[in-house]
Amino acid sequence: MGFLDSIMRGLRLIRLDATAAVEIAQDTGSTVYGWIIIIVAALLFALLPYVPPYVIPFDAKVFLITIVGYVIFAASSILIFHGLAKLFGGQSRLLEYIRAQSHVLLLNWLLVFNIIGIPFNTLLWLIAIWNIVVTIVIIKSLHKLNTWRAIIVTLLLPVISVVLSLVIGALASFRYIKF
Repeated sequence: MGFLDSIMRGLRLIRLDATAAVEIAQDTGSTVYGWIIIIVAALLFALLPYVPPYVIPFDAKVFLITIVGYVIFAASSILIFHGLAKLFGGQSRLLEYIRAQSHVLLLNWLLVFNIIGIPFNTLLWLIAIWNIVVTIVIIKSLHKLNTWRAIIVTLLLPVISVVLSLVIGALASFRYIKF
């Protein structure tokens, strides 16, 4: 399977075709293509501040840090989702899950539509919500979990992140309160 075939399977996956997730997971060539998809998504994300409507002066350091940070964040979130699915009885192997989940980042390529005037926040929210839906399909089909467990696994990380942010914010606010 070539890169274009991998993208086509990824697009089928984004349209919630669970068999595409299994096909991607079983194809060993999808490992490299998945990393290419992640890196292209990182490049597109890093380029966003330098194109209309936000044009800012190019800063190579910020550009490179954004790319590296994006790749690290994508890889770590994939690992965390896989670990959570395993805790809930998931049966997929790590490499299979990485192959399928990396193709979800094809959605982030849509951020390029920010250039034509679609508000960034709106676009980002739509992509994030659909990313969650596709992740549920992947976890359900690869880890062989029921729908409710797949939903819990997928929503657990965002919920934990929000709770931690609220706790840290609350603790930080005590610094400014005088007793």
